[in-house]
Amino acid sequence: MPPELHISLAALKSNLDFFRGIIKKSTELSAVVKSDAYGLGITKIVPEIAKCDVKSFFTATISEAIKVRSCSPHSEIFTLNGFDFLNAKLYREFNITPVINNILEAQKFIEIFNQTHSAALQLNTGMNRLGLNKQALFGNLDKINSLPLNLILSHLACADDISNRENITQKNLFIELCKTFPKIRKSIAASHGTLLGNEFHFDMVRPGIGLYGGIKNSGLEKVIQIKVPVLQNFIIDKNMQVGYNFTYKAKHKMKVATLSIGYADGLPRILSNRGKLFYENIPCPIIGRISMDLVTVDISHLPRIPEYLCMFSPEYQVDDFAKDCKTISHEVLVNLGERISRVYS
Repeated sequence: MPPELHISLAALKSNLDFFRGIIKKSTELSAVVKSDAYGLGITKIVPEIAKCDVKSFFTATISEAIKVRSCSPHSEIFTLNGFDFLNAKLYREFNITPVINNILEAQKFIEIFNQTHSAALQLNTGMNRLGLNKQALFGNLDKINSLPLNLILSHLACADDISNRENITQKNLFIELCKTFPKIRKSIAASHGTLLGNEFHFDMVRPGIGLYGGIKNSGLEKVIQIKVPVLQNFIIDKNMQVGYNFTYKAKHKMKVATLSIGYADGLPRILSNRGKLFYENIPCPIIGRISMDLVTVDISHLPRIPEYLCMFSPEYQVDDFAKDCKTISHEVLVNLGERISRVYS
């Protein structure tokens, strides 16, 4: 029996409403659905988001964008990772807007499309990952002004830290560079950036992880729960050992359950002997090493043998799980394996 990833479409809609409620009416709400909608499934998630009057989507690659187009025929779709000019015909065929990230991409776009297809432009305001910096922009304005641009965007490096002054520094540089494009839409805020306030919203915000329950915020609802079936339960005596390399030794007689999830499914080995699953709201400690397909937990304290345990609880959500894994919610969601059944409600 595989684990089940339960996805609440009502909670997703509530989170969309939350973001729409904190932006101005003139600011467009878009949605980032890269990496298969953060592991939740593009073909199921995109139509639900589109029903909520969201008209634009962001993916990383052209293949993801085509998948979005298959289930949202009239939306505006952007590819954040740039213009894949070796597959230029796909942008026209599926009406996809590439985000131009460097001068080579700009030159190739002009050569292939001239003024017959729209493009977006990413500015590097300090993250130093993708986009044109100030020197590249003003040194190539002839090429950039030849692009039929419909969006100027950038990305905040420290938006999850509300007190970080770099957010203001990046925003101010973005404003300075955007003076070159007074009539074109502008966007700098993803999920955390949107939470920084109206001065970061500009013409469009593009939340991703915040839509899917990956940010702990009083206004955002939990979207997912993972139910993991119990395959077997048994009693072990004091000093008996559990799992690979016997990294756990029982301090007393205890009841143990083996469940059908492992690191191949997105339960990382770093939680061996330190993580937990939940029976209702009762934590059940992981004992022994997490295997590729299995995990063992202590259920000695439970009132009965459970049919399944959960990865999260009302007090322990995706963000908490990510911190215990020494990572971020984004990585937790996109690493949930294909063997986990997706259940939508």
